[in-house]
Amino acid sequence: MNDLRVLIIDDHAMLGESVARFLEASGMQATWCPDIAQALQLVREKPWSVVLLDLSMPGGNGLDLLVRIKLIHPELPVLILSMHSEQQFALRALRSGAAGYLTKGCSPDVLIEAIHKVVQGGRYLTPGVAEQLADYMNGGAAMQEAHARLSDREMQVFLRLANGRTVNQIADELHISCKTVSTHKTRLMVKLAIDNDADLVRYAMHQGLVT
Repeated sequence: MNDLRVLIIDDHAMLGESVARFLEASGMQATWCPDIAQALQLVREKPWSVVLLDLSMPGGNGLDLLVRIKLIHPELPVLILSMHSEQQFALRALRSGAAGYLTKGCSPDVLIEAIHKVVQGGRYLTPGVAEQLADYMNGGAAMQEAHARLSDREMQVFLRLANGRTVNQIADELHISCKTVSTHKTRLMVKLAIDNDADLVRYAMHQGLVT
């Protein structure tokens, strides 16, 4: 499968370039892109076999970008390659359309295996992610952290608040009203049992959701 075209979306230059070189050495065509707007343009304009997507992207978060990519090309497999542990984001990413979830500490052989599997139409699930997914499908509590109870929109607002965005900035980024952002903020703070912005940031840092 030496005709595979891989788009790597990651704002970390060292990692993005290293993965691109490794994939090129493995016989694939790899393009690294650190910018969200440019990445979306590349998705629209060129044929890709698979996208490798980091979840921690500036100017927005990777889950948003995942949804936008799937709206452009629903059949294009997106494989998450993230610094966040599986317990934090894997299930949410799969629910948003990802074909698989890997952490950046995975071995090169695992990355190649995952790419080949999702390109062939499958999903790449580690045993831990498969267990989460099975529990979720059976109506169980796949994740025990409080933030697992947040809706996707509440999670979008939460991550932006934790990264220092204001209500007005979040409203602009998500194309919703300030009142709606404030409503989501109130609801998510109730679900997380926190009372102020400082506690919100501390919670996110403790859970490894922001760096």
